[in-house]
Amino acid sequence: MSSPRPSRKSADAPRPQRKPASQTRLIIAHGDRVQAVHVKPRTLLMLGVGFALFSVLYFGSTAYLFLRDDWLGAKAGDQAQLREDYEDQISALRNQIERITSRRLVDHATVEQKVDRLLERQEALGERQDMLTRLEEAARRAGFSIPNPAPKADGPRADATPVAVPSVTLAAMSGTSKALRTIDPAEIEQISGQIDAMEGQQDAVIGTMASGAASRTDKIAAVMKRLGRKVPRPAVADDVGGPFVPLPTATEDERFEANVTALAGELDRLAVVRKAALALPWNRPIANAPISSLFGPRIDPFLGRPAMHTGIDFRAPRGYPARAVAAGTVIAAEENGGYGNMVDVDHGNGVVTRYGHLSSISVRVGDKVAAGGRVGRVGSTGRSTGPHLHYEIRIDGQAINPMRYLSAGKEIAALL
Repeated sequence: MSSPRPSRKSADAPRPQRKPASQTRLIIAHGDRVQAVHVKPRTLLMLGVGFALFSVLYFGSTAYLFLRDDWLGAKAGDQAQLREDYEDQISALRNQIERITSRRLVDHATVEQKVDRLLERQEALGERQDMLTRLEEAARRAGFSIPNPAPKADGPRADATPVAVPSVTLAAMSGTSKALRTIDPAEIEQISGQIDAMEGQQDAVIGTMASGAASRTDKIAAVMKRLGRKVPRPAVADDVGGPFVPLPTATEDERFEANVTALAGELDRLAVVRKAALALPWNRPIANAPISSLFGPRIDPFLGRPAMHTGIDFRAPRGYPARAVAAGTVIAAEENGGYGNMVDVDHGNGVVTRYGHLSSISVRVGDKVAAGGRVGRVGSTGRSTGPHLHYEIRIDGQAINPMRYLSAGKEIAALL
C-alpha cells in the first residue's frame, strides 16, 4: 500500500516574507533642501570604532610628544651633566699630568744640579789633595814625619797618603737628559757620602799635621829655652795693621784654605826653629866613647892642685876620627899651646865647638863642615897624659858644660 501523495495545494502555498533590517536614518537639511541618508548599524559601528581608534592614536601621539619632550629634556640634562663631569675629569687629569710633568722637570733639574755640584766638589777634592801633597813634601823637607791621626769610631781613617777619587766616575753622569734619567738617586747620595768622607779625611789630615807640627816646635823651643838659647820666629811682614773684623760665615772651601794657611804657618815655624836647633852641638864628637874627665873643677894631672877643666875628655885610640858635632865653618885649625893640635868650628849665633890634642888636623880655616864631618884624628898633643879628645862648647867665647847639650841631645834627637 503506497503512501498518500501530498496535495498540490500545500506544495504551492506562499512563503512568509522576511522583515527588512533596521537602518539609521540621518536627515541633512540645507536651506530648502532636505536629504535623508540611511546608515547601516554596521557602518555606524565601524565609524565609531574608527573614531575611537583615531582618538586613541591622537591622544597617544600627543601624550608621547609631550612626554618625549620631557624625557629628551631630562636626557639632555643628564648628557650635559655627564659632559660637564667628563670635562671636569679631563681637566683634573690634565692638571695632574701637568703637575707630574712639572715635578719631573723639577726632579730632572734637581738631579742635574746635584750632579753638577758633585762634579765641582770632586774637582775641588783633587785640587785640595794636590795642595796636601805639596804640604806633605814641605813638611818632610822640614824634617817633620807626618803622623796618622787615630781613626774615629764612625769615620774613615785619615792619613797623609793621597786620597782616592770616588769609585764612580761622575763625568759620565753629566750630559744628555737620557743619561741623567738613568741615574739612581741612591747612587748620587752614595757618591756624595764618599766625597763627604774624603773631605773629612782631608780635614783630619790638615788638623793632625798642624797640631803635630805645633807640638814638635814647642818641644824643641822648650829645650832651647832651657839651655838659654833664643828661639827664632818666622819673618812676618812689616808695616801692617788695622782693626780686627771677624770673618763672616765661611764656606767649606774657605775653611779648608784657612786651615791650610794655618798649617803652612806652623810648618814655617817648625822649619825655622828646627834649623836653629840643628846648628847647636847636641851630639858627641866620638860616638860611644867613654868619658875620662868631666867639665868643672878637678886636680890638675901635671901640677897636682885644683884647676878648672873647661871641657870633656873622651878616651879613644890614637888615630880614631874626631867628628864635628854640627854643621859649621872652621875658624881655627892649628897648634895652640896646651890644646896641642886644635880645631874650632863656628856654628853661628855665638856657638863654637873646640877639638884638642889631635894627632892630625883634617880641615883648614874657612872650610865648611857638615854634622859628622871629620875634623882630625885623636892624639895626645899638648898637655895630655895619653890619647884622648878634649871637647869644648863655647858660647860667646865662654866655655860651658858640654853635658848640658849632650843630655838634652838625647831628648831632642827624636824631634829633629
